[in-house]
Amino acid sequence: MLSLKNETDIIREACNLIRAHRMALSWRQDDLAKRSGVGIATLRRFESTGRIGFVGLSKLLATLGLADKFLGALKQPAPAPKNINEFLAAAPAPVRQRAPRRTAGN
Repeated sequence: MLSLKNETDIIREACNLIRAHRMALSWRQDDLAKRSGVGIATLRRFESTGRIGFVGLSKLLATLGLADKFLGALKQPAPAPKNINEFLAAAPAPVRQRAPRRTAGN
């Protein structure tokens, strides 16, 4: 997918989103720093400038519960079917639902 964002836009948005997640949890910077193992100075620098190492970013993402979303965004999407026949062949077969069992009194 094509994006018109440059590295400055990505860094700014990442900082803002991570800060928003921290604040949604009502955590102060000190709280996130202690829970994640990232130094408070590193967290402050990240939130103000976007500068952080990948290990530090990974710790923040894991602590905030964002690691799976981050990794999912990096995965290749499944290839789209080339035609309707491929689409129909890939569709799962419909599963028939069983009716509830009748009890002796019904």
